[in-house]
Amino acid sequence: MFKRMAWAVSGLLGLLLVVMLVSRYWPASAMQKQARAALEGPVAWPGDNGWALLETLNHEGLDMAQRQALVDDRAARFAQWVQATAAQRYGEPEPGPVQHGQLPELALPGQRWMADEVLCRSGSRDCLAQVRRDPQAVVVALQARQGVIERVAALADYGHVRSPYLADVNMPLPGSFPRLFDTLPAHALAHVQGDSTRAMAGLCRDMGTGRMLLGHSDSLIVAMLGQSMLQANTQLLAQVLAELPPSTPLPESCAAVLVPLSVEQMSLCTPMRGEYAIGAATLRQSFEHGMGDRPGASWLFNVDKTLDRNAAYLGQGCLAPLRQRVAQDLPAKPDLAVSSLWRVECPANAIGCILSATAGPAYRNYLLRAQDAGAQQRLLAALVWLRVQPGDESLAQRLQRLPAELVSPQRPIRLSADGRALQMDHYYGDDQSSPYGSLSLPLPQAWWPAPAPVTAADTPAP
Repeated sequence: MFKRMAWAVSGLLGLLLVVMLVSRYWPASAMQKQARAALEGPVAWPGDNGWALLETLNHEGLDMAQRQALVDDRAARFAQWVQATAAQRYGEPEPGPVQHGQLPELALPGQRWMADEVLCRSGSRDCLAQVRRDPQAVVVALQARQGVIERVAALADYGHVRSPYLADVNMPLPGSFPRLFDTLPAHALAHVQGDSTRAMAGLCRDMGTGRMLLGHSDSLIVAMLGQSMLQANTQLLAQVLAELPPSTPLPESCAAVLVPLSVEQMSLCTPMRGEYAIGAATLRQSFEHGMGDRPGASWLFNVDKTLDRNAAYLGQGCLAPLRQRVAQDLPAKPDLAVSSLWRVECPANAIGCILSATAGPAYRNYLLRAQDAGAQQRLLAALVWLRVQPGDESLAQRLQRLPAELVSPQRPIRLSADGRALQMDHYYGDDQSSPYGSLSLPLPQAWWPAPAPVTAADTPAP
């Protein structure tokens, strides 16, 4: 009996050894290799880098050379801090002046802006109505922000935004990001005061900046700020157009932002490089300072295999299957099986597999938000196209003749129930039980259906 048990135990140990050896030397899949190459390879960044201006939007009285020098110094000090504190932050804490996870003082001296209730922000439902409630108060509030508004406008001159900071989980985020939305009330005020051409030109310019941040940054956070900036300015532009005669022309500068977003801009391939780089730095530092010197550590945590897995879910926007869904306007559905714990590489990389399995599913919502930004751009382009069409057809008939690049079989453009807006389904929503709601942009008020006449039956009895 004991002999049989010994053979059984030996057999199990032998099987375990075989499984561990197969797992340890199992090669990366073709998908993992392609995704990792896309996330680690070089990028042809368009235009100049606008990071220094973006980070110093709060700062007055500096030219661009001074802004660049300020950011370069901060990035150099952060890199020194990362290298000096890596052992403490990723390994066992040691006595010293820098405690575990504590950042050095890196704040850039700049204007600290308080929230102002008279100014509309990103997410405001009706910026024009808010400005009209007290336009003089808006004028006063914007006077203090005039320099910021000019600097946000200057971001349109840059082709991309790329962080100078060493990839690290403690990378500082600029406190200037909310300033990107300070221009919204300025554009609304220009329209309310009668200068609608200036308002439209400013809105289109900032839409272009939003598109740049969404598609040409190395940070997912910056890309999502770009998406919010793009959608907020698009919504306000449509509201401005709704109050103007349909024959009012848009500024010529608006033509560039009426082009539908590209698959590259909506797939988030480039911004995911930053997420991947931070994860890679964290994995390497954690292994080096946390487990690397422990016997058998490499049989529990394999950095290279974990990077393959991270690339497989973060880099799906760089690969053909998901990009084809985005091109067809189908909801982005990353392959979550790539993060499964039941894969061959996991027995010899248990810790790495657990780490990547918990992070993978979160990224789908970012893709859906980018797709909705693209859908809203098509909705705006359709609205502008309708404005220049002959008026001898009904709106419903004109919608049937939309240009092919504005038509999605998955999300057709339709009139709202009251006939006052164009609508399209959206893929990302706040109500998790019903994620499919509607994107909506108002039609020109001149096209709104006449209100139904009041009849005696509608009159309440005395």
